[in-house]
Amino acid sequence: MIAGNADSEPRWELRLPLPFPAIGDRSLSIGAYLQTVAEEMPNYSIALIQAGAAALGYFEEGEVVHHKAIKKYMKRHSQGKSQINYLKTRGKSKAGSRVRLANTVTFFEEINERLTEWEEDYNPSRIMISCTATLWGLLFQSKIPPPFEKKDSRLIKIPRDVQIPTFEELLRINRLSVAGWLTTTDIKS
Repeated sequence: MIAGNADSEPRWELRLPLPFPAIGDRSLSIGAYLQTVAEEMPNYSIALIQAGAAALGYFEEGEVVHHKAIKKYMKRHSQGKSQINYLKTRGKSKAGSRVRLANTVTFFEEINERLTEWEEDYNPSRIMISCTATLWGLLFQSKIPPPFEKKDSRLIKIPRDVQIPTFEELLRINRLSVAGWLTTTDIKS
């Protein structure tokens, strides 16, 4: 939500905690929006996905209930490049390449399996995700599909920089996500 002066210069921006539903109608006042939202924090999932590492969590009232960290050997460590990106230039003839590709398949299957399990058991009202475009496509190409569509209204991209996904990083991102923030601009006279 952004508010400005008569010259349409923004004066402040309010970001609500990510687990809460987005304000659909921009003309809605903060008070009217808050009346439509439940007092307690809705249940939500967080998925932090990078090449070779993922941290997943299911949260109730802002507290972690279930979590899973997944690590797979799918990066060319000497070059810092995932095998998927390397395929575009070199191919997959070597044994190490085939191992990394096989690990990539199981990596996304494990992620989707866990997210589907939480979807069936708890049906989170928000799914917050941090994932590159390449990995996002692979998430949907897995033999085990994710429990949501690409345009699911519950999905929200995490607007923060995410470090290597670990349990500690999952907790850090959760702390940042459940806190709203207010940004102001300098008022020029």
